[in-house]
Amino acid sequence: MAAEILKRKRRIKTVVRKFNSFEEAEKAEIKYWRNLPSDEKLRVLDEIQKMHLSALNPKGKKFEKVFRIVKLGDE
Repeated sequence: MAAEILKRKRRIKTVVRKFNSFEEAEKAEIKYWRNLPSDEKLRVLDEIQKMHLSALNPKGKKFEKVFRIVKLGDE
């Protein structure tokens, strides 16, 4: 799944910025995410989640549904 995501053509422009401090870089990153439209934030989150799940489960196996019925007694 992650390979599929990475193979997709991205329309992302590479931007390189130089900062004088880590604090300046952190502020710029916060500003970037605050100004990003909500739908784009959700798209990025979905992509990261898919990559994470495929790393945890590379063969794409589904999780088994396991349940147990327990009778509650009069205690």
